[in-house]
Amino acid sequence: MPTANRGDIVGRIVGMFVFLIGVALLLIVFHIAYTLFTTPPAAALGLKFTGDPKKDPAVATIGAQFAWLLFRIAYLVIMSVASSMISNKGINLYFSALHGSPITVVAKSNISPSV
Repeated sequence: MPTANRGDIVGRIVGMFVFLIGVALLLIVFHIAYTLFTTPPAAALGLKFTGDPKKDPAVATIGAQFAWLLFRIAYLVIMSVASSMISNKGINLYFSALHGSPITVVAKSNISPSV
């Protein structure tokens, strides 16, 4: 077995493995986002409203919990971008192991060079 062919196989396996890791991370992010967005607002904010103004949380507590919720959403966005970049790197590794550059189409002109 030539070493060039063996490197191709190993490179393709590594590329596919990195791609699958990225896809798994994306699935985890989607699951976290789904559970976050399907919870009721009071539970997502971690607040308990009773209807009694003396026992309900203060405005500062509500604002702090809302800021924490926005931070979690921003964190999910960053995690989804990072995992999609990992998947993209796996695709690039897979196709670079084929020892080929991307196919480019070169247009031929009808004008022949003068001699």
